[in-house]
Amino acid sequence: MDLLQENFPQLFHLYSTYYTPYATYVRPLRRALLLTQSYFYRYAFPALYPFYALTLRLLSSILTEQPSLASLALLAILLLVSLKLMDMLRRTIISWVAFTVRMIMYVSLGLIGVWIYQRGLEQSLEDLGWIIGLFAGLGEEGEKVGHARAAGRARDARRIPKAGYRGRTRGAGW
Repeated sequence: MDLLQENFPQLFHLYSTYYTPYATYVRPLRRALLLTQSYFYRYAFPALYPFYALTLRLLSSILTEQPSLASLALLAILLLVSLKLMDMLRRTIISWVAFTVRMIMYVSLGLIGVWIYQRGLEQSLEDLGWIIGLFAGLGEEGEKVGHARAAGRARDARRIPKAGYRGRTRGAGW
């Protein structure tokens, strides 16, 4: 087992550099990309080339010497991407909810228009008055029930005997 642990990095390096099936396709592309970047910064923008070389050298040293910084950077990028996706999801849901509310409103307006067309204006106004009276009656009934409950609570509060030796009675504290 020790033999495998000692020789694994060298074997992995040989495998990853020599025996990759796509290395023959990637090497020319990588070389062309590096040459293009080098040409671009060296000849097209000669003032930026030292900055480019220094930044490239610094980034490569950071990524190889301190992999924790690379993982933190990757984590930050993943966090930003996930926040972007969640924002897109939120906007999609809000747009569908707004669309549904609009459709309900337009369909209800259309149904009211059809109802007025079929019943006539006078009969529709009578029906509307009956519906308003129904809701007003429900409101008055609710007020009556509410006043009756409030009076019952006040009556019960007056009937509660004085506090006992512990300072409270059953139900006190509500």
